[in-house]
Amino acid sequence: MDLTTLTMFFMLIASAIGADTVLHPTSVVLEAAVAGKLDKLSVDAETLNSMLTYEVMRICSTPSVLAAPEIRAGANKGVGMAIAEAVHLQSVAIAMQTMVGYQPEQIKLTLLAEDGVTKLLVSGSGMGGRIRTPPFQEQLILGDGETLTQLVHRAALVGMTRIDPYVTALYLLQSHIEDMDFGHAETLVNQIKAQLPQTPTSYDRSILENLQGIMAVFRDQFDVANDWFHRASNSDPDNAAAALNAGFIDLQVGDYPLAARHIEALLSTRTPQNATLLAMAYITWAAALVGQNDVAAAEHKLGRAVQIDPFNSTAYALWSEIKRRTGDTAAADDLHAQAWAAASAFRYYSEVVALYFQIPVQPGRPLQRVPFSNPATIRFN
Repeated sequence: MDLTTLTMFFMLIASAIGADTVLHPTSVVLEAAVAGKLDKLSVDAETLNSMLTYEVMRICSTPSVLAAPEIRAGANKGVGMAIAEAVHLQSVAIAMQTMVGYQPEQIKLTLLAEDGVTKLLVSGSGMGGRIRTPPFQEQLILGDGETLTQLVHRAALVGMTRIDPYVTALYLLQSHIEDMDFGHAETLVNQIKAQLPQTPTSYDRSILENLQGIMAVFRDQFDVANDWFHRASNSDPDNAAAALNAGFIDLQVGDYPLAARHIEALLSTRTPQNATLLAMAYITWAAALVGQNDVAAAEHKLGRAVQIDPFNSTAYALWSEIKRRTGDTAAADDLHAQAWAAASAFRYYSEVVALYFQIPVQPGRPLQRVPFSNPATIRFN
């Protein structure tokens, strides 16, 4: 290969590596291997990788205000590495990736047998994640009566706890909404927070404190929840979810003027760019106005909410309740139908309390779960 051609390849690889870094900033590469013969199991690396991919996708598909990591199965190294491999310059490409600080997040499983015991080695690195973690390796043993699927699920949790502990904590919270056994989620949140620097403001600490507030709401600990949501807002004044959640607690305890002030402050100083969050701000404001018997102003805010987010089922549901309370049954029924019609396209986020529970417009009313839900999706290469 002459010097001109080699230079062109270097430039192409460099540009492609740069593009990969931009296009996949939160990607997770999954790999699996089976070492030797297994006495009790019959599984190949491809099947094991498929099992790992499914379990990681379950964790990452939890609806969140943060973008879901992109799952990349096997040795999917992106365009830059593909070009490098084609011209046998993989080592150069890897060195260039290291030089520019690009280290893809990775989870690898190795299934092996030692002394008649089936083990699963979980290893990887997460230096490119939201919360930086060093390379890790942990060994899991197949328990009595445990299936391989259950073992891979445990391994996926171990890997994702290191790679993206926030998404994993959110998944654990979501997984235990019905039984409210948030012990594992709380432990993980506290472990992450203990590793964060004690700076006055912290985006990472704020999103974790918001999760602690949500768990308190599920336990009907409204004072505790209110404290966490305000801590989250202090840790990061731009955390719109925490501000919305604080407003929800104001509504729940019947402090409607304070709820309105919370939302006015949010919209005047740090208006959410996300349409769902912005619409939820107007919905919360509308509920605060209903609590102050200003129905006309409340309906105006709800009109603004559905203009911003036409598929917001919560807005239509609250508007339907207002119409029913004022005796307009026909309009109430129509809005209720619109709430259900919009539900399939409504974007839900696990960090927002008002997307779990109906907006309270009467003080002290027990929390009631919203009837609407929609499946989350995740990109898969």
